[in-house]
Amino acid sequence: MNIHIGCGYTVGKSWKNYDVTPTARFEKIPLLGKIIKINENTFPKEVIFGDITKDILCAPNEADNIFCSHTLEHMAFEEMKTALSNIYTMLKPGGCFRLIVPSLETKIEKYIKNKDANNFIKDIGMGEKEKPKKFLSKIRHLFGNSRHLWMYDTRSMSKELENKNFKNIDVCKFGDSNIKAFEEVEEQGRFVDNENLPEVCIQCTKQ
Repeated sequence: MNIHIGCGYTVGKSWKNYDVTPTARFEKIPLLGKIIKINENTFPKEVIFGDITKDILCAPNEADNIFCSHTLEHMAFEEMKTALSNIYTMLKPGGCFRLIVPSLETKIEKYIKNKDANNFIKDIGMGEKEKPKKFLSKIRHLFGNSRHLWMYDTRSMSKELENKNFKNIDVCKFGDSNIKAFEEVEEQGRFVDNENLPEVCIQCTKQ
């Protein structure tokens, strides 16, 4: 079994694709979900509502592979720790977990170079330029879960994984896994930022 956490609009055919956004559930309401469009794009029908911070998404030791891209940074720090514990529980011994989060280190390096405070706040995704005014904008703001709540560098995220007993913790790159299933859910643009600088990308296993 393959588990994709925080899938958004990207679903893998051989994966169970989970997302916590209420929008995906709202869109499945007969008629109402078609009449009121919260986002320009509609979530794929394969998306399953599931909150990894609340409970495991499959039986213990059942998942062969787990993928989580640009999701953990949207959780409070303690929620992220709970998520990692649940992911570890779900994985089979020998199972593979690959994750991506934005790189705080890269963003700080860019700020030190450019001295652009406004761009730095925008880059880390923790600020708010303006309050939503229109009705749909307020709904998107409420349901979107787009703000970052905590940021990481490779060292800090690796330490959290180590604390949860993950092994073989190493930096990974797009397309470097020998497990074909990851090709269904990984996108090259998620491994780098908008200036093609590397994000925090890690692969690890459960022993």
